[in-house]
Amino acid sequence: MVRMSGRFKLKIFLTVFLLVVTSVVSGIWYFSYYIKTPDYSLKMIQEAVAKHDMAKFQKYVDMDHLLSTSCDALMQGLIDSERPMPEEARIAVSGFTKMFKSPLVMSFKGIINHYIESGEWSDDASKSADQGIPIDSDIVLSKSGLKNTCFRKIDYVAVDKDAGTAIVGIRVFQKEAGEEFVLKVAFVQTDEGVWRAYEVENFHDFITFIMNARHIQLQTYIEDTSAIMLHHDKSVKLTEKKISDLLAAGSLGNTATRNSIKEIVQGEMLEDWTGRKEELDSVDVPASAQSLHRLRLKICDLHIAYAGKYAAWMDDKQALTIRSADENLKEAKTLEHEAAIMTEQMKNRTSN
Repeated sequence: MVRMSGRFKLKIFLTVFLLVVTSVVSGIWYFSYYIKTPDYSLKMIQEAVAKHDMAKFQKYVDMDHLLSTSCDALMQGLIDSERPMPEEARIAVSGFTKMFKSPLVMSFKGIINHYIESGEWSDDASKSADQGIPIDSDIVLSKSGLKNTCFRKIDYVAVDKDAGTAIVGIRVFQKEAGEEFVLKVAFVQTDEGVWRAYEVENFHDFITFIMNARHIQLQTYIEDTSAIMLHHDKSVKLTEKKISDLLAAGSLGNTATRNSIKEIVQGEMLEDWTGRKEELDSVDVPASAQSLHRLRLKICDLHIAYAGKYAAWMDDKQALTIRSADENLKEAKTLEHEAAIMTEQMKNRTSN
């Protein structure tokens, strides 16, 4: 049997006593202080998202006020970013958008609920049909930039104990802009001592930040593609003049003339439109220019089809062949008119 000295017994007693005291103090600190801090609420919100715990998320986030103010900021940010817009028109649009607030809030709520429950931003998470004006959640995700925004870290937590408020700086990375942004999230302490996320104070600035990045990307796209279009339009005019000169000097009934035209069409014309399409394909296309870009590629395809059929007509002389070629050219000209209008509208949107 091992006998312990009195000094050794005293050391064991002191060690156990210190462990108990430390545990008690830690427990008092945890339950009396830490769980009633913004830091704890932030941890609980992150935990709720990670574990898809909707009840816990709603405990620490005032969804109603957060979504209401965020929707106001989103709509105002979108209005402010549209340029140029006369003040009278801005006021009219601002008033008109109020009727969309309720369905927008519902759509936002559906998106966030779906994200908490599944961990994914869904394009079809919600359509607020109950409000009478359905709003596709994909539009909300696209406009708000949330889908392309990811969390980086908590920058700071500034607490005003007297006011019972706190500002938490949440650093995120916005993929469209390619930059970081610090969201200032206001927390308010309830009577029970729970800190709840209440409002994103600079959400309007965040929307403006995204929209400015989109304007720059759109402007870059317009400038890059305008240079491509201008270069190839000059080549098209030169090709058309060569064909016109051949027809003026001869006739389509002449084999030599037809062969010369066929050579120009198969070579210069077809090569030019194919090259134009390849160059357009190599350009980075922002989301706001996708429709215009698809239209331009379609125009290229129609001109390529026209050139191929027109060259074939030089050989087969069939009415069906030239009729089909003319249909391609007619459709291309119609789409070119539409593309020109869309391009001008986009130029106006990016102008100061």
